[in-house]
Amino acid sequence: MKPVILLIFGGLLSGCVQLQPPTDRNDASWQQFGNQWALKGYVEETETELRAKEPAISESQYQAYTKGYQQGRADYCKQDPFVLGFNRKIYYGICNDLNRIYLHEYWRGKNARARR
Repeated sequence: MKPVILLIFGGLLSGCVQLQPPTDRNDASWQQFGNQWALKGYVEETETELRAKEPAISESQYQAYTKGYQQGRADYCKQDPFVLGFNRKIYYGICNDLNRIYLHEYWRGKNARARR
């Protein structure tokens, strides 16, 4: 019984782990971080916000993060917003300026789920 409880608890803890900025100085790592950040649906962080997490971030690393974020956001926004809402996923509004009906469709899906 104890191993089952430990597995469940471990699984819950791993779900709470948030993406952390890369610690290396490689621009490709920062681009990948930006991409993954957007694919989670998170709002793009400013350079100031990233500096609070990683004070040594350079301008080129921030630019790489921004480039990766834009690529990830484009992929994230390809998903069906109705399904996103229907599946009770959290949506932070990162697609609103790309598709003006995205938020409406998200809420339509969320409301359809609630009526079930």
